Amino acid sequence: MAQSAKETAVNDWKDIVLAVDYHLENLQIRQFNPATGEERCFRRKNTASEVLRVVGEAQVEAGLAGGKVVWIMESTTGWARVKDLLGERAQFVLANVLQMPLPPKAKRRKTDKIDTMRMLREYRNGSLPRAFQPVAELRQVRRLVDCRMDLTHRQTALKNWISHYLSHETWSGTGNLWSGKGRTRLKSLSLPGSDALVMKMKVTELEQVRELLEQVETEIQAVYRRWPRAAWLDEVRGIGPISAVTILAYIGPITRFARAEELISFAGLAPGVHGSDGRVYNTRTGGGGTHGRLRFFLIEATRWLQEIPRYAPAHQRVVAKRGKKVARIVLARMFLRSLDKMLRAGQRFQPQTVAA
Repeated sequence: MAQSAKETAVNDWKDIVLAVDYHLENLQIRQFNPATGEERCFRRKNTASEVLRVVGEAQVEAGLAGGKVVWIMESTTGWARVKDLLGERAQFVLANVLQMPLPPKAKRRKTDKIDTMRMLREYRNGSLPRAFQPVAELRQVRRLVDCRMDLTHRQTALKNWISHYLSHETWSGTGNLWSGKGRTRLKSLSLPGSDALVMKMKVTELEQVRELLEQVETEIQAVYRRWPRAAWLDEVRGIGPISAVTILAYIGPITRFARAEELISFAGLAPGVHGSDGRVYNTRTGGGGTHGRLRFFLIEATRWLQEIPRYAPAHQRVVAKRGKKVARIVLARMFLRSLDKMLRAGQRFQPQTVAA
């Protein structure tokens, strides 16, 4: 019987494949030699010297077969430093394990050896999903905007604690509390016992968070001036410089998405699908592998996007039929389709409809 094209390709392989389950302290490695059919598992310490030693030993075997070394690992943590360390020593493959098929229901065991076996199997079958590898600058900007969001959440938590305390333990009003006069009034409050110390600590931390936020936002403004497309996005009503940089940082190069619907799924705005026997039902949005913070910024922007002539008629129809919450999700999807066109075709945003 004639061999299939995939079987012939597998038999022609000369590369030594290293499927790696990466952890902070240890690496679980499954090594496959297609020339001999040998497959073995071993554990190594997660150090630069150990990684280079494992790859060096694999290079010797690959050289005997006339191939190269392929290093496969999942896109969780540490992949950037491993890729830089390997350099030209091995072909680096970053696997998207969230898109890999789940094991059968009766065999949903999870161990490090099983994880490496799944990655190796999908790679040998030619169906291993690849993960996006952002460049160093993009990773830095993402950490910067994440830092701002963390500081913003902490600032909100402190303000809520102070307002809650004043509303339940004192008769002091909470109106205009965060202005200059309000902060002065807050510092002059006479509180009993240890409450005075706790309030002083909360107010001091709030001022520190505010200063850190100013520093982070200044750095984001510098990124805004370096990214021309951020100015295009800033032209959209409801999107400011900070939001523009944040959205572009989370999306990355638009070419990583084949079409706008993939971008919508990445943002967690596509409905889930549950189907059986020809019947298909839409379920909740979001889910594993979606970007919750990108979705947050887009949903917040719909407060102003609904007033843009391009989206206003569709928003009003959905509000009348499904309500305001669903309308905001639909509006965010429409905006992502416009954003995909803007970034892919290099066109500025048009607030008017095509007919107008």
